[in-house]
Amino acid sequence: MKHHAFRLLALAGLIAASASVASLSAPADAAGYTTIGGNLSLSQRDFRVFNNFSDSTANNNTVAHASFPGQTGAVMAVWKGQVEWASEAYAGTGAGDGLTSNPVLGSGGANFDNTFQGTHTATGNTNANVHSELVSSQGNTLAYTETPISDGWRIRYISTWTWHDGPGSVSSGIDLQGVATHEIGHTLGLGHTSTSGATMTAFISGTGTAQRSIETDDGNGVKFVYGTKSATKPHIGALSGSKTPGGTLTITGTGFSTTGNEVWFTRQGNLGNPQKVTGVASTSGGTVINVVVPSTATDGDVLVKHATGSSHANLSNAWPMDVGSAATQSEGFTELHPGLADASGAVPYLSGGGDLTPGTGGFFIEVDALQPAATGLLLVSLVQGAQPFKGGTLYASPVAGQLGFGTDDEGQLILDSALPTGVASGTTFVLQAWFASSGGPQGFVASNGLRLDVP
Repeated sequence: MKHHAFRLLALAGLIAASASVASLSAPADAAGYTTIGGNLSLSQRDFRVFNNFSDSTANNNTVAHASFPGQTGAVMAVWKGQVEWASEAYAGTGAGDGLTSNPVLGSGGANFDNTFQGTHTATGNTNANVHSELVSSQGNTLAYTETPISDGWRIRYISTWTWHDGPGSVSSGIDLQGVATHEIGHTLGLGHTSTSGATMTAFISGTGTAQRSIETDDGNGVKFVYGTKSATKPHIGALSGSKTPGGTLTITGTGFSTTGNEVWFTRQGNLGNPQKVTGVASTSGGTVINVVVPSTATDGDVLVKHATGSSHANLSNAWPMDVGSAATQSEGFTELHPGLADASGAVPYLSGGGDLTPGTGGFFIEVDALQPAATGLLLVSLVQGAQPFKGGTLYASPVAGQLGFGTDDEGQLILDSALPTGVASGTTFVLQAWFASSGGPQGFVASNGLRLDVP
């Protein structure tokens, strides 16, 4: 992700002045697990959920669980499917499935773990690593995974089925967690198997909950792709200390590098990439890491990457983390929806967080253009408007200034800045990103608006 610091001659100064498809219905010819080729590198370990599931039963679980902080309903169900493939029991115990028949989440036993990076506001492209519902009827197909996986994937759940989020038994309709677990296997590089009872069998019914728990054949497959869990793989055993942005978090475990570790957090803004704190040392023989929680961290999980390279065995297990007072970190930031979508329904996303206190604070603005290497304009206004413009709504109206920018090859950009002492309390700024796009209704697409209210 492009990451730029702008002191107010740039952003704050401007403000102050103004594939292929693997589906459940495809046949499997070989006995035992099969592979589809490729694997997920450490740069592709993120996943998100666009919670556009239309069935009420897909989001009727409103009971929070400590292992899945900040999420309920369909998002929690998919998250559970993801961690079932983890290298070890999730959060130490693997609790949270909701079934006595599957008491432990985290059964992969391989050098594979992934990071929850929040919800998303769109389906994303085919390599955005996003789960979402597809309004479609596709015969007996319940869901499918779009590959190749080397640069990402996308999972679509067909809307004609009635999806259920659990967490307990599902007596009718389709168990979202179980189908997610199967499809996630494809994102890891697994094909179908003819081994009876395995999660990766081609013809699962989707009813009941048996597919939630991966079996021996499934585990053998993920171990073949990523290697059996290494004894030297970093391991997180507990979190303590402050979990509030700006506080010092203590990570206790084993296998950490003496110097140069990376600590990965779930990032605010739902951009897909974890927030990484780099160059972190450990103490006590590689068993303790103390790290300052970044202002961009939010509810999700924490992982540690060893300093020595990018092999599968260099990334730790994920550990859930409820980011204390993270909600207050976004105080003063209000999203204004909707944005202006392209023909596929994808909407660029603008978010922010941090401290808007003039003279002392520091804040960030994140842009997800949904298109690689996009160029656009960040428009700024001193008031919130609602002016019809190019088929959408111009929230930064009247425009007081604009900043041209370019995103990285994943369509993302983060801007760091701070407000100068002279900005008066009570001042309002409104930002919105606009892009030229042939897929837009009048040749343009736009993000949501973002209002900043100075305390």
